[in-house]
Amino acid sequence: MPILEVHHLSRIYEGKVSTHALTHIDFAVDKGEFVGIMGPSGSGKTTLLNVIATIDQPTSGQILISGSDPNRLRRKDKALFRRHELGFVFQHFNLLDTLSVEENIVLPLTLAGARVPEIEQRLQEVAVRLELAELLERRTSELSGGQMQRVAIARAMIHRPSLILADEPTGSLDSRAASEVMQRLTDVNEAEGTTVLMVTHDAVAASFCRRVIFIKDGRFYSELYRGSSRAAFFQSIIDMLSLLGGAGYELSAVRL
Repeated sequence: MPILEVHHLSRIYEGKVSTHALTHIDFAVDKGEFVGIMGPSGSGKTTLLNVIATIDQPTSGQILISGSDPNRLRRKDKALFRRHELGFVFQHFNLLDTLSVEENIVLPLTLAGARVPEIEQRLQEVAVRLELAELLERRTSELSGGQMQRVAIARAMIHRPSLILADEPTGSLDSRAASEVMQRLTDVNEAEGTTVLMVTHDAVAASFCRRVIFIKDGRFYSELYRGSSRAAFFQSIIDMLSLLGGAGYELSAVRL
């Protein structure tokens, strides 16, 4: 059974002129998949992620996460659903600089009222997985961008959500840090079986995914599956982006 099902999803913003941000989008994400969402600026990527995250409401259609429709829940219950079922990784990390690395990571479990032994066990598991054990007592201001994003990934996965939603997770990083973060996210996906849906404009980051869905003008356009070669997948992504007409995707000289 898929973790995420998107059925005939549309989002229209009303105004003097109605804006069709998303139009009749259908796709599903199975448990353990690592899926990217790509498209030109203004294609609806962020709107799609916000609707899946239950931050925004669909105009029509349906989102199912682990078989449940969170948009049928009351506001308080929807917030609890989001806290338990979803993990978030943002471009700008969204860490609390008044807390230590350890306190930032365990925050979802603290808010959920988890018992101290459970918190300690899960903290050690994610710290080892993301090579953060030596950084737990530090303040976030002492970390590099790549380290901060690894902390954000640890925070997103510590409560074992059904789905991690990543919004441009490498957008604030240099190429070396971005590659390291994507490798860690891949490790989490493969070793933990964590399902990841990532919006990105970066073809190199997208090449770490197992599948990439492309949208244009708010509509499903195409999708690509990765084979055995990440380099070949990267080039296929570049070729697809050139068909989409995104001027910011001229990365064909890059080689992996």
